[in-house]
Order: sequence, then structure tokens, then C-alpha cells
Amino acid sequence: MIAQATEDLAPEDGVYVQYRLDGSLFNLRRLQARTKTQERLIRDLLFADDAALVAHTEQALQRITSCFAETSSLFGLEVRLKKTEVLHQPAPHDMYIQPHISINNTGLKATQQFTYLGSIIS
Repeated sequence: MIAQATEDLAPEDGVYVQYRLDGSLFNLRRLQARTKTQERLIRDLLFADDAALVAHTEQALQRITSCFAETSSLFGLEVRLKKTEVLHQPAPHDMYIQPHISINNTGLKATQQFTYLGSIIS
């Protein structure tokens, strides 16, 4: 379902993560090298029956969310709007601006902290 939902999205709709498979996992200096690094486009983080959709811009997140909701309905699934929240994390030193993401003209609740599996993301 996720593959079909994201097949028509643009390459900028998501977050690119740069990584290496050799060396220490937390040695961030190694990511500065131009060789032996790989990059992967991430649009969703899945765990059991939950999904987190990620993007760099509000417009990209709206596109991903709309595609996800439309494809869910094609598969007979429903996005629970009351349980769905939007968490915006601005870049350091940027001002927080509340995002406006909607599904079927219903605005999603914006939050500044989210609790999941006992962890708090803020």
C-alpha cells in the first residue's frame, strides 16, 4: 500500500538520509566524506499499525499525506483523523510556525510533542 501511495511523488517529497555502513555508527565526521557514503529517500517510518510520514516542507508533507489517505481508502483502510497529529520541527534558530495539514478538508491537530512507545519526540 505504501509503495503505491508514494510511487507518483516527486524526489523532493521526503527526507534524504545520508549514511555509511563501515566504521562507527555515531562518528558523524565520517559522513562528511564524499566517498563510501550512501543516501536514501525516506517518506515514511512504519511500526506495527502506525505510520509516520516525513518531509522537509509543509507542501511536501501535504502531498505525501494526501497520497497516503487516498491510497488507504483504495485498500479499504481508514486514517483515524482524531488520532492523527502533525509534529513540525523547525531548524535550529527558526521560528515555530504551526503547520496546516489536512485530509479530505479536515485539518489535522498540530502538536509540539508526541509520545510513542514510551518515548517523547519534541
